[in-house]
Amino acid sequence: MSEPPPNVYDDPRGGIFAEFQRGFDRDHPFGSLDAFCLPHDPPAEQRRATDAGIGADSITLVHMRTQIEELVGAGLAVDVGDPTDMFDTLTRIVNERCGGVWGRQIDLRLVEVSALGGGGVDIDTLRNAACIEATENHDGVIVMNATTFAGTAQLCITEEHDSVLIGHEALPAEYLRRGGGRLFTTATTVEEIFGALAKYVTDNGALEGRRVGVVAPNTPGEAEAVEGGLVTTLQALGVDVRVFDVLDCAGTSFCVGGMAESVQRLIEEDVDVLFPTLNAVSLPGYINEMVTQGFEPGDVQIYNSDFNSQGNEVVADLILTFGGAAAGELYDGSVLLVTTDQGRFRDPAWEPPAFSEMCMREYRENSPLGEDYDPRDVVGTNKYGILALVCSVYRVALRAIYDAGPNPGRADIVAAMENLGPVDLPFMLPASLGPGKWSMGDSLQPVTFRYPCPSEGLGTKNNICLVASDYSEVRVKVN
Repeated sequence: MSEPPPNVYDDPRGGIFAEFQRGFDRDHPFGSLDAFCLPHDPPAEQRRATDAGIGADSITLVHMRTQIEELVGAGLAVDVGDPTDMFDTLTRIVNERCGGVWGRQIDLRLVEVSALGGGGVDIDTLRNAACIEATENHDGVIVMNATTFAGTAQLCITEEHDSVLIGHEALPAEYLRRGGGRLFTTATTVEEIFGALAKYVTDNGALEGRRVGVVAPNTPGEAEAVEGGLVTTLQALGVDVRVFDVLDCAGTSFCVGGMAESVQRLIEEDVDVLFPTLNAVSLPGYINEMVTQGFEPGDVQIYNSDFNSQGNEVVADLILTFGGAAAGELYDGSVLLVTTDQGRFRDPAWEPPAFSEMCMREYRENSPLGEDYDPRDVVGTNKYGILALVCSVYRVALRAIYDAGPNPGRADIVAAMENLGPVDLPFMLPASLGPGKWSMGDSLQPVTFRYPCPSEGLGTKNNICLVASDYSEVRVKVN
């Protein structure tokens, strides 16, 4: 008798997407597209306490939640649902339906940290305090973040302590190396994404005869990564980089020190191509300063990426929130190379990914909030997306814990995570983990910022949108 066909998801997009799906074990207790987890038999061997945070009957994980309500209250973000309830709901599913992992219950702890800093205490200090709470107070084996968590606190968790951190933002390669195989991101490295961006624009001949400016923040580790990944690569490719400025963030998320002077240098050097690698709350001010100093639409072509979350429509919308129509018109036509699939929901032929649909169904049916987010709705798609991210980050953690065996130590879980192979991300784009490969993203694609949004009635609050490219432009295996 022949073996039954493997449980392989037939991705309707075909091509690279269908090929990517062939690497998954969909019968894995934490690999199904039908449920967040599947019940599985307890181990034959008796469970025992093995390490800090790993008891005989429970394992401690931490949800590191950045207080994004600070951003919402300041007009710097929109409501993306309740990530705490999302993590809590998925935890209940694992513990109550699936008996935990190998019979060991998930003990999920919550640690919260400011999004903005201020009050005389710099943001990096606050994040490092959150690290101490997660690692020393709670003995968190794995720390998970689906909002934002940057700076040296990532190394506090993974280098100074022996906990795992799973996040979703592009990270400096130095941080991943210093993390010793315990620091993971669903994105890629800063150097990789900027190197790919530099090659993308030069391959297209877009920088021939142009004068280029690059602006970066002095957030720990970021300016160095921008210089090494973008500026150095551009120069090696023969590009005329006239300006490379680093703005002072003064220990907060607002990088405004030297902003006016930087824009003045763009004018003095006659820069006509700009790479502004600033964060969500700093880029709008920079674009607005350009408008104030006389830049008009067409004066400069802007290129960016999803470093510092700029490839996110919620973040991109802030250009209009703080700069108004003039800033939106100046930023219109900016091309971004991103690791996600932003804006594709506006395509009438688009179908929500099976992984995201599973996550939405599980959350809708098990959360006390009873939320049901419409991925085709301009507001609902943001909440749908953050839920899929929470789901993805959590599943990576659970797969590693399971694969490490019934009585793992921390080192066993780290080794298992590094060898997961293909992983599910919100848009089901190619992504994987492997020995020495701690950034999951394996693809990049260009999107274009448009204001006003060409899809009538489907723009954001300020009527912008990121227009996705054809899938034929997806660049695979960037890592």
